[in-house]
Amino acid sequence: MGGTGIPEGSIPKGLDVGAYHRVRFVHDGRRPKVWRPLCAYLQRWVDAEKPLLELGSGYGEFSRFIQARQKTAIDTNEELVGNWAPEVRALIQSATTPWPVDDDSLGTVFASNFFEHLSMEDGHRVLDQSRRKLMRGGRLVAVQPNFRLEPRRYFDDYTHRQIYTDQSFSDLIEASGFSVIHRENRFMPFTMKGRIPVAEWLVRSYLASPFRPFAGQFLIVAERD
Repeated sequence: MGGTGIPEGSIPKGLDVGAYHRVRFVHDGRRPKVWRPLCAYLQRWVDAEKPLLELGSGYGEFSRFIQARQKTAIDTNEELVGNWAPEVRALIQSATTPWPVDDDSLGTVFASNFFEHLSMEDGHRVLDQSRRKLMRGGRLVAVQPNFRLEPRRYFDDYTHRQIYTDQSFSDLIEASGFSVIHRENRFMPFTMKGRIPVAEWLVRSYLASPFRPFAGQFLIVAERD
């Protein structure tokens, strides 16, 4: 499946964030075929009548296809903004610094393949800020690579800093003041790279199946108390 964007600080000194997107996270024209049905699946946990913020938006497919009253996306690579939908408000900054968003104002915070790029301390800061910006009952929706399922490939990405399994991330979420309301330990494949064909009907069928071969990521949905 691949990730979205990466936070500032996970790139080694001497390399710019643009190099990461030119080498490890190259634009793939198949991504909309994954994200369109994926967003249709995730929409049940995203209130279309409330504002949404995406962390590490990358090429912007989630914000393009999900329904929300107002969409804001954070990324550190300004070069990617040209891929985003025109209605998306762009914040080019680190997610670990204060967001120019009112407290108690968001219905959803979304992150895909994001927190593994942060140290545990920075991850907690982002979760704390997410909780403050979400309104009561607002939801954090997170898709993460699952070390339990993909230990051999987890660190193929040179910017991965923190190990998470479905259980450890659930525990971190709840320790940060959220209540986990939904969890899928086997959600999507670890990466889009490979020879497996990509088609929207295949993604829909995969998500509808109780058996998910090649799954390497988990999904967690949590609510602010």
